[in-house]
Amino acid sequence: MSHNPKTMHYTLIDYQTSFIQSERKICALIGGTGCGKTFLLPIAIFYKAVKYWEAHKKTMEIIVLAPTYKMLLRNPLKYLKQTFDEMGIAYTLNKSEMTIRFDYGVIYLISAESYESMQGIHASLVVMDEARLMAKPVFDTALQRLAFYNGQLLILSTPYGSNHWLKTDVYDAWLNGDDNVFVVNPKSSDNPFYPLSEIERAKNMLPKWKYEMFFEARFTKPAGLIFEEVTYIPRFQLPPNCIYFRGLDFGFNNPNAVVQLALDPNKNDTVYVIGEWKKAQTNIDDLEVVLKNGHGAIYADPAGKDALETLRRRGLPMNEAKKDVLAGISMLDAMFRSKKLLIFDDLYQLQDELSSYVWQVDKNERLTDKPTKENDHLIDALRYAIFTYEGGYLAGKFMDAIVAMNYRFDSYDIW
Repeated sequence: MSHNPKTMHYTLIDYQTSFIQSERKICALIGGTGCGKTFLLPIAIFYKAVKYWEAHKKTMEIIVLAPTYKMLLRNPLKYLKQTFDEMGIAYTLNKSEMTIRFDYGVIYLISAESYESMQGIHASLVVMDEARLMAKPVFDTALQRLAFYNGQLLILSTPYGSNHWLKTDVYDAWLNGDDNVFVVNPKSSDNPFYPLSEIERAKNMLPKWKYEMFFEARFTKPAGLIFEEVTYIPRFQLPPNCIYFRGLDFGFNNPNAVVQLALDPNKNDTVYVIGEWKKAQTNIDDLEVVLKNGHGAIYADPAGKDALETLRRRGLPMNEAKKDVLAGISMLDAMFRSKKLLIFDDLYQLQDELSSYVWQVDKNERLTDKPTKENDHLIDALRYAIFTYEGGYLAGKFMDAIVAMNYRFDSYDIW
């Protein structure tokens, strides 16, 4: 193979150049829509791979992550092929293994849904595309895979909510002077090629928080956040007399999701969320293994009647959950606000869901009483468990708090 570096004929904006040339451990471009994030991905990879060859006379192992398999095909793979073709870079794509091999290294294309497949790869470069849609364990595993060669993590993303790891572990760390982190934070308008008319249209059409997040690249809290007072606590050893129970949201085409809870009778029946599991492309056998490693009664989505009955026949303590959406949300909110429902702070996927769980808006941008059905599988599992547990035991305990929240119950059979 030839290792003569190619000449790159791309005109980059100053913030793109700063991002590519940074040698910090974590380098992030957290920018507005249209600031050229995905366009930059293959250019950054090629630049880093050539620099690595010049320094070490070795090829580079590179991991590229996207939130889902479909997004992996639509963005990183598409842009890598397109740019490599434009630059005349010879490469071999193995679509069954999802790898691209070229003169300066090998690129492993991995979906964050299956981030565990990064294990075993000692990478010198990891690129996370649209990292805002990835959970904290993906970020942690990426850093782990870079440790052996002291490699670099590149992050390309729009911002997200104020509690997301992208803000707390990357953006805030940079603001606080962490020498391991470098961030460029351009607005959409910082790209001179992005049409100002589109920015103005978005400003007039979108809710203020959404415009600020996607066009001004600010970390903002979504309007209409359903659960505003959630308490996360460090993991600790639970007392021996806790009562355990679980919630299950069947996945079908979406991820299966399970939450493990423990009720502590010594703490006035405080409930702790102590475990989570959410994974796409899993079947009933995978689910059985996970559930048999947990504890207590399981309250599952009654829409999955066949799966529920199959798991019951396999010896699991399955129960149909009460599915009253608003009443269940009301009860969760009341328990969060009264600090009777607490979440262990290492349950990153549930934290991610709760930080973006919002009420839908109507055509006039007014909030409705319907939650947005997106990234909510663990929340649904939690709602099933809490709302159904012991035939309304918890509901009876917290009835006064729920009524005090002034939610509408008129069309719902609460218990």
